[in-house]
Amino acid sequence: MGVGLLIDVLRKISTADRYVRQGVQSGPWDFPLGSKLEGKRVGIVGLGRIGLEVAKRLEAFGCSIFYNSMKEKPFISYPFYSSVVELAANSNALVICCALTEQTCHIINKEVLLALGKKGSHGQYWTRGSCQ
Repeated sequence: MGVGLLIDVLRKISTADRYVRQGVQSGPWDFPLGSKLEGKRVGIVGLGRIGLEVAKRLEAFGCSIFYNSMKEKPFISYPFYSSVVELAANSNALVICCALTEQTCHIINKEVLLALGKKGSHGQYWTRGSCQ
């Protein structure tokens, strides 16, 4: 699901669908094109069981994988970032695969989104839960 959502955001599939359904039928196509997933630098926040499965699928697209977790995993060959901000600064997109806990609440904040920058998918994200 995470990889599918990332493709949707990068290729602007849902956004383009909404644009077309608004009834634009004549005139030039002024909708901005999306980008492909292939070759992107993807940061994964939370490289547990699910994060590892997401990483495997992203490797099939030729993505470079980086991760942040509570601690570095010695058996993992992906580069580790101890800071989510540093991870974001070195990624085109972030995939959040950690559980929502008191420790992870607000782990993605304004500083992280700014670090992700204009070449990242900043401002384009979805959330499954929220914290207080």
